[in-house]
Amino acid sequence: MSRRTRGQPKVLIVDDEPDLLELLEMTLSRMGLDTSRAESVADAQRQLDAQSFDLCLTDWNLPDGEGLRVVEHITQKALDVPVAVITAFGSAENAVAALKAGAFDYLAKPVALEQLRALVKQALKVPEKPQPAASPHHRVQRGHAYAVTGTPPRTSAGST
Repeated sequence: MSRRTRGQPKVLIVDDEPDLLELLEMTLSRMGLDTSRAESVADAQRQLDAQSFDLCLTDWNLPDGEGLRVVEHITQKALDVPVAVITAFGSAENAVAALKAGAFDYLAKPVALEQLRALVKQALKVPEKPQPAASPHHRVQRGHAYAVTGTPPRTSAGST
């Protein structure tokens, strides 16, 4: 169940680079999404505790710590917010750490806008164009991490 029940989906963008924040805000706004900015781990945690979000995108390196702390905060508080880590310092070790902490995806900078849009659409289940309904095993399951390849987990025919 989503934490927000009506209105535009809201995305928290956590990054300390003003140019990237602006680019992400413009991109997400053109997708019909509402955005909020946080420029530190502490600010992100404060906003996550005070408001409901449908998605969180966080940088790895922030002035007051690692974005991984934002992921851990969401997990520890059992917030129903999928979170993706975006970083210029990508490594397999960091990707694994982010996924283990509860992130559903991990992207290396520079982020291609097409890749970002696909990630957001998967996380929020926003259709690109009117399409036939997708089967349940082709949707992102909130609270379940899947591989960096983006392959969702398979479900058995009788499970719900």
